[in-house]
Amino acid sequence: MPRPLYPVTLINRHTLSDNTIQLDFQVEGEFDFIAGQFVQFMIDQNGSTQKRSYSIANSPDSFRKEGHLEIAISLVEGGMASELFSQTDLGLQLQVAGPFGILTAPAEHSGQIVLTGTGTGLTPYRAMLPTLASMAETGIPVTVIMGVRHRTDLIYEQEFRQVAEQHANFSYQVCMSRETEVDSSINEFKGYVQQRFEHLNLDTDSDLVYLCGNPNMINDAARVLLDMGFGSRQVKREKYVYSGH
Repeated sequence: MPRPLYPVTLINRHTLSDNTIQLDFQVEGEFDFIAGQFVQFMIDQNGSTQKRSYSIANSPDSFRKEGHLEIAISLVEGGMASELFSQTDLGLQLQVAGPFGILTAPAEHSGQIVLTGTGTGLTPYRAMLPTLASMAETGIPVTVIMGVRHRTDLIYEQEFRQVAEQHANFSYQVCMSRETEVDSSINEFKGYVQQRFEHLNLDTDSDLVYLCGNPNMINDAARVLLDMGFGSRQVKREKYVYSGH
């Protein structure tokens, strides 16, 4: 049975990094979601409807309070949705379907939780931040690992660092593949996110690892984790496939 469609109106646009923007949409109807889920935008192009999927960046509590969805979008040169969302005036009206996705925080968990993302793959973890902070408060170790090429590609960095400063069991780490200088005192590292797994004292019996973002990263990271002894159910994945047009 198809999911209902909800009318949305673009009410704000923010720059997150050189190639990433955040869009805020007012939503009509009885829409709700679980942190970590995504929606599909219906975009008309030359008489046909194109679907583009984006993770929701704000928490359910924030949505219920403010009434709008926050969506982070990586801009792709020549991309149909990228051009529309980066250039259109506020007031744009579209429809979204959803929510979809199972990359959600566990209702109950006792082991360590590691949430790994590249690019806008960090977006669903931002939506989970209140839940993750609460879990850290109860003693569950939470580690968020963000992978980018350059420091200027980071999004929502200060929000994650603030939670890490407030909760001893919450760690925020950054892996940068193209930077020559990093600051290890604030958990910056050279290389790729999957290279951090061996340093996390992971328990293959009780820990849970999330992977979200670039498909190549997810494939490489999943391979590392499976080689370490993780079962497939302990590795939750959501690949971002970018459409060129």
